[in-house]
Amino acid sequence: MSVQNQGKTTTNMKLRLLFHEYYSENPKSIDVPNQIHTREFAIQAWEQNWRCREQIGRDESGNEVRTGCGKSGKSFQPVTKCPNCDSKAVSVTNWIRHEGYKSRDDLLRNLVKIAPHSVYHSAAFYGFPTAIKMHEKEWMGAELVFDIDADHLDLKCANDHDSWRCKNPTCGKTGTGKPPEICPVCGDAWYCDNPKCGKIGSGDLPKTCPDCKATTSRKLYGFSTRKWICNKCLGVARKHTMKLYDEFLIDDLGFDSDKIQINYSGHRGYHIRVHDPKVYTLDSNARIEIVHYVMGSGFRGDKAIISQRGGSLIPSRDIPGWSGKIADAMVEFIQNIDTYTGREKWVKLLKDERVIAINMLQRPRPVLSGKVKGVGIKSWQEIAEKAVERFGSEIDRPVTHDIHRVIRLIGSINGKTGFSVTELTRDDLDTFNPFNDAIAFNEGTLNVRFHKGPNIPSFVINDEKYGPSSGESVELPIAAAVFALSKGVALLE
Repeated sequence: MSVQNQGKTTTNMKLRLLFHEYYSENPKSIDVPNQIHTREFAIQAWEQNWRCREQIGRDESGNEVRTGCGKSGKSFQPVTKCPNCDSKAVSVTNWIRHEGYKSRDDLLRNLVKIAPHSVYHSAAFYGFPTAIKMHEKEWMGAELVFDIDADHLDLKCANDHDSWRCKNPTCGKTGTGKPPEICPVCGDAWYCDNPKCGKIGSGDLPKTCPDCKATTSRKLYGFSTRKWICNKCLGVARKHTMKLYDEFLIDDLGFDSDKIQINYSGHRGYHIRVHDPKVYTLDSNARIEIVHYVMGSGFRGDKAIISQRGGSLIPSRDIPGWSGKIADAMVEFIQNIDTYTGREKWVKLLKDERVIAINMLQRPRPVLSGKVKGVGIKSWQEIAEKAVERFGSEIDRPVTHDIHRVIRLIGSINGKTGFSVTELTRDDLDTFNPFNDAIAFNEGTLNVRFHKGPNIPSFVINDEKYGPSSGESVELPIAAAVFALSKGVALLE
C-alpha cells in the first residue's frame, strides 16, 4: 500500500468516525422527510463496494475459460482488480441506491451505523421505493424542488480559486479557472497503439510510431479539476435563492410560505422544496414550464416594449408576471452594464447615459428615456431581452423537471465540506454565512498536511483565515481541518 493511499484511508476513516459521532449526538438535527416510508434513499459511503464479475468464455481451442471469482467486499483503498483472484473485471461503487425506511428511528439508526459521506432522499413519493427498476417503484407524485448552485453561475471568482490539471502523465500542465477544451501543452498528443511500447508524443500525428513502427492514434487526456467555494460565489447563489423565493414562488406563483422549505446544500448552493399537494402530480413537462418561467426563457422584447405616440412604452410595475418585472430587470442590467461583454451599438450609448436611463426606469411609472440618444425601440427591445435573461432566477434545470430526482437530507453532513445541510427561514437567508453558520464540528484540533503543488486557495472558517497553502503540516481547529480534509486538499497527519 502506498503512503498516499494509506493517508487517504486514515483520513476517510477519521472523517467517518467524526460523522458517526455527529449522527449519534445530534439526532434532532435531522429533518426527516414527511411520508418517509414512500421515499427512496441514496447513500454515498466512504468505502468502495466492489464485486468481481465471474465470466465464462472460450479460448482459441474452444476450451472453457473462467475469469473472475464472483466475490464482493468493501475497501477504503481504490480497487482496480479483485483482491481475491486479481481479475480486472471488477465493478466498483461507493453508492447504495434504492434504500428505504419505515420510520424516523430506522433512518437515524442507519445513519449512526453507516456514518455516510453524503445522504439523499427522493423528492418523489413511491408505492415501492426500494424497487430496483424505476417503473416498479409506482411513482405517486413529487415535491417541486429547485437547486441554485454557484457552479452554474459562471462567476469571476472561479477564475481565482478553481483550478485544473492535465491528466496526461507526461504533461501535468496546471491552470486556474475553467479547464480549456484541450490542453495548451499536449492537447494534440498522440500515442502508440502497441501496448508493449506506449510511446506518447505531440504535434503532427505520425502514421507509425518512430520507436516500434506500430500505428498511432490521437488521445485527449482531459483534466482533473478542483472546484472551490468562497463567500463571493455563495453570496451570489444566496441572492438568486432569495429572488426565486420572493419574486417567483411567493409573488408570481402564489405558494404559501408555510409550504416552502429552504436549505443550504452544505457545499456550493441552496435548495428550495415546495411541499404543496397541488404540485405533487405535475409531470416533467409542467415542471419544465415552471423552469422556463422563473428563468425568463422565451421572453420576447417586441411583445413587451411597443411604440406609442412616437416613443417607446414599457409596462408598468403593477402588471402581474414578467411584464411588471421588466423595468427592474433593465435597471439591474444597466447598473451592471460594465460586466456585459456584448458588442451591440447600444452598449456604449447606455454606458454614457446610464444615470438618466436608470432614473427614468426607476420612476413609479417607468419610462424609456428619449434622452438616451441613438437607442430606439429595437434597441430597447434587445436590452429588455438581455436584462430578463440575467434577471431570471438561475437554477439547475434538470433538478426541477426530473420527477425522480434525489436531494440532500436536511440536517445531514455534506462529505465534500464537512458542513451541515442547514435548514433556513427566509429571514435567515438575509445574513446566512455558511462558513460560520453551517459548521458541524467545533471542538478540538487536528494535524493535517496540505498537498503540494499549485497553491490551495485560502478559506475563512469561523472568521479565521487559513492559507493559501502548499505542502505545509499544520494544527488546525477541527472545523477548518475537516473542511480541508473533506475538500481533498489535505490528509490527516
